[in-house]
Amino acid sequence: MENCKLPRDMVVDILSRLPVKSLMRFKCVSKFFYDLIKSDHHFMNKHYEISKAKTDCVLLEAYWDEAGWNAKQYYLLYKESEDNEIGCIYLDIPRTPTSRVVSVKCCKGMLCLISTKDFRLKPDEYLVYDILIWNPSIRKAEVLPSVTIPYRAPCDAGVYNHFGFGISNNMTWKVVILLDICSLDGSTIHQITMVYSKDHSDSWSLRQINPVISCRDISFNDFYLKGRHYWRAHERYYDDDEYFINDECLIWFDMNDEVFGTIELPSNLCTVSIMNETVALLVSNYKNFECIIDIWLMIENDDNTNWRYQASIDCAQFNIYNNLSHSTPIGIWNVDGELLAFVDCDWDGLEPDHVGVPYFVSLDLVTQERKVFSLSRERKSITMASNSTTGHFQVYNERNIDILEEWKHKIFGREGIYARVYYESLHSP
Repeated sequence: MENCKLPRDMVVDILSRLPVKSLMRFKCVSKFFYDLIKSDHHFMNKHYEISKAKTDCVLLEAYWDEAGWNAKQYYLLYKESEDNEIGCIYLDIPRTPTSRVVSVKCCKGMLCLISTKDFRLKPDEYLVYDILIWNPSIRKAEVLPSVTIPYRAPCDAGVYNHFGFGISNNMTWKVVILLDICSLDGSTIHQITMVYSKDHSDSWSLRQINPVISCRDISFNDFYLKGRHYWRAHERYYDDDEYFINDECLIWFDMNDEVFGTIELPSNLCTVSIMNETVALLVSNYKNFECIIDIWLMIENDDNTNWRYQASIDCAQFNIYNNLSHSTPIGIWNVDGELLAFVDCDWDGLEPDHVGVPYFVSLDLVTQERKVFSLSRERKSITMASNSTTGHFQVYNERNIDILEEWKHKIFGREGIYARVYYESLHSP
């Protein structure tokens, strides 16, 4: 920095606009660069805000069946900056040999990975979760001390679980754990909600708070936004042994005050997303026998929640084949205001190269420009090596593994695909 003719503030401003991959190389330029990129939280926050304003990236979560498990696959969808094309990276999620990843949450460029050995409990057996916080951009992660739930079921039991992940105003990372432990006949034995947080001494502590809702009433449509983690939920009821959903709502948890709240939702809701830094609802309506998606933005004033109409989308614009059977809006996925939808089409009459391939449509809400793309069969993968003695993971290799495989279309069934907005970050776990 001593020989640099540019003012310090100008250098910092230039660096804050660079991608993380470049900054990782520039750490070796000087001690000033190293300290700035590695440990200056003001610079990290500035870089994150700029990245958030220009990055088009989403974490895509898709369900599939793996030997009876409700397993998942994860991808990062992004726009190429030069040609504006949509690319995809398959994520090799780090995991231990004895547990399966059950949940991946996203906040400020960090991914929180929660794993467990099994969803079934034997009598007097404790439930244990392994938690890892991972920043794919800087290729580092931290393994947290395992969480042992302080309850032992009196009989064979199954576990329903949901999680939240976020950060408070004082930069404290928190993981919220919501559990229902149920007997084999489906009745709830024990309900427990816990907060796992990092204190100022860098140690993690676990504490119970009052439960707010049954886990079985929460869907996987969830996200973090401005100090809160949101879950889409509903109240269920039965009539003559038939199952109904009634009174949908958003459950939120405030990372600062550690309290829950609820927001009522309309009927015919497709999904809940984020647009213009606020909660966005995608609601389906039928007009003249055609499906229309209405987008509404949340407005909060004096503890009141209102919804402002933003736009309408004709679902016919998602029709990329004449034999289209269904399209599923996934959410607003980038700063340009584009709606991402998964195209679930009938296979009859398709060309062989298209059968089973997961296709998506990205639609510009202003210009109505449509981009159709599919996930490549070539899995461009990020992998990691672990060192369990230090409690940290370090990426040792980025690899492009050319696995040409037949797509299992059930991976991308329209009822089990979700997206969370992702931005590059310099923050360390």
